[in-house]
Amino acid sequence: MEKRDFKIVISKKLFSTRWRLLVWVLFFLPASQVYAAWELVTKSARGDTYYLDSSVQTKGSISQVWGLVDLSEPIEGSASVKRLYQFDCVKGKLRVNQRLAYADKGGQGAVTSSEKNPGQWTYPDPESINEQLVLKICFDKKPANPKH
Repeated sequence: MEKRDFKIVISKKLFSTRWRLLVWVLFFLPASQVYAAWELVTKSARGDTYYLDSSVQTKGSISQVWGLVDLSEPIEGSASVKRLYQFDCVKGKLRVNQRLAYADKGGQGAVTSSEKNPGQWTYPDPESINEQLVLKICFDKKPANPKH
């Protein structure tokens, strides 16, 4: 093998290695970023896992944030649900403005159902998941394990 042939073989190997690395990064990076913006809040007695998006929008006493629930067992063909919450941090109330159910965990896959009507403002039940969400968003506190 001549010197020139050796250089061509090395450059082909480097080129193919770079392409493999690029393909790997493009293929696996999005999958690893599914939960990147979500912060774990709690897990229900049923085994559902609740997350809140790390970016919260606040105007006055009202904070708005997306929540994600990964269901332990699918319900009506849905493995996860995203909800757009609003929190009134002065009154300690919350409501859901939008809901999207997904076929796969992590809010991925096909949308199986959706609702875009703002719900009623409600006070969370004591020691509930909703109380934990209010405490996390409005007061950044973690209470004891919820009963619901």
